[in-house]
Amino acid sequence: MQSIIEPQFPRSAHRMFEERNQSKNLALQMYGRRFLADQTPMEYLAEFLLVFNSAKSDSRKIEDSGSAHYGENTFDVNDDTSYYLPKSRLPLKFLSFFSQSKLETRHAIHQKSFADVLTLLESKMDKTLSDTERKQLVQSLQILLSGFVGVANNRTWSTYSFMPITPSFLGREITWSHSSKDYASWEDSAEAFSISDHNFMARGGEVLFLQIAYVLSNNDNVKDALHQLKIKPFYDKHLQYDLTVLKQDIESQLKKLLADETSSLEQLSQFLEKTLSDFDVPTKATNPASLATIPKCYIIEGFLFANELVNLLKSEISKLEKIELLQQLCVMQVLRSIMSRSRQLDQDALATANFYGNYTWIVSNRKSLPNDSIRKLSEASFNKSEEIIYRVIRACAKLHAPNLEEKQFKNIDKHSFDVFRKMAKTIEFVVPITGSNQRFILTPSLIRLFVYCLIKPSERIKMTDFLKRIYAHFGIAIEGEQLQEAIAWQLESNQDTIISVDISWVEEGLKQSGLLIELSDAVSIVVNP
Repeated sequence: MQSIIEPQFPRSAHRMFEERNQSKNLALQMYGRRFLADQTPMEYLAEFLLVFNSAKSDSRKIEDSGSAHYGENTFDVNDDTSYYLPKSRLPLKFLSFFSQSKLETRHAIHQKSFADVLTLLESKMDKTLSDTERKQLVQSLQILLSGFVGVANNRTWSTYSFMPITPSFLGREITWSHSSKDYASWEDSAEAFSISDHNFMARGGEVLFLQIAYVLSNNDNVKDALHQLKIKPFYDKHLQYDLTVLKQDIESQLKKLLADETSSLEQLSQFLEKTLSDFDVPTKATNPASLATIPKCYIIEGFLFANELVNLLKSEISKLEKIELLQQLCVMQVLRSIMSRSRQLDQDALATANFYGNYTWIVSNRKSLPNDSIRKLSEASFNKSEEIIYRVIRACAKLHAPNLEEKQFKNIDKHSFDVFRKMAKTIEFVVPITGSNQRFILTPSLIRLFVYCLIKPSERIKMTDFLKRIYAHFGIAIEGEQLQEAIAWQLESNQDTIISVDISWVEEGLKQSGLLIELSDAVSIVVNP
């Protein structure tokens, strides 16, 4: 078993984390700080975009003229960067979600303050409107904004999340302590809000951001890893290895994503935030947030993720569809990161010649019968993936924390093993959610995701090459040489296995989305229109 001791990025953030003597959770050292099973796909994406959109800093004191500050909408982060500066968006959440939240979560002073908010907004309306028309207009604003809720899940209103479709909808996690104290004003109640919790925006999006930021730092370790990747089959032609170009592309495309189609909504949101600025937590909202940390071993994962993001963001599809697919891609990146890191630490399983990650996931048709041979392989594939993650964690514990008791692994698994299982099921990469015979599948939505993130816009490639790219990026085996290698890896045997595979279900998924051109019975072309 390889040691989990790995240089961390950013180095200063990791040093600060250790000095505070915070959690010694083994999973945080192995996989980064942190993945959490309870973070939703929407909040992985929202947090990723929040860090990207926010300014970053080397110092907690923003007014410190000696510290380095980096602009918004950039991946400019180095080993000394410990903080970023997210907005709170609390006034916007208050207007949008307070009336939608559960009655028992509404403090009396907030109910009074909410009435004040409505009165204030009504006073800003056109003076020629009647009182009734003003009330109706403010109510329409509430309905409009509440329609962009991303995650609610019976939470307190302040912990709701917007869909991350415009900069003003990107905000840090702010939790309310459900204090029973009798506050005299909104300002007094601000003490019961916390900006330091990570219950929902649990740092998973920060980890994904840092994976790309480290690759784009283009240091010698990155250059060496990418040089070794480029000489492997299936990794040489379709990827952007010029990191200067890749950085420009991903930054410009993410800025474009946040700006396109929602400029009027952004202007309205900015007006409302400015008008309702008294209903924020001013003494806390400007405090910097500490950055997550990651081991410096996610170079290839971050590189592939960046290339996939650029292709997806450049695709000619609607903004809402991009948001949907970006959530799935974030989850696939989490799964790939956990599995790849586990195999880096594991020395028991075989290597895979045609996939850098040295693991494989065999997928089957969702409708296949229980006795179908590919379905059985898919079930075994999922079981083996879980077994590797489970075994690696316990082997590392034996090496680095031999006194851990079994009950302590519950919290470790929550940031690793449980993440893999829950997130795979959340996007229906694994079915069923409960019960036996759990297996890897591909939904039409995931197939569509792979077209948009693995094929450049307007590019056309053969179906066989498309399946090779899926394997090269994610280790997902469907047919041909890739499936043979996957079976050999799974069975831990170098003998070739001949098996008949029907991939018509993949073709049907592509046809439904208009992404397949059939030239003949033997040749099909996959296209990103």
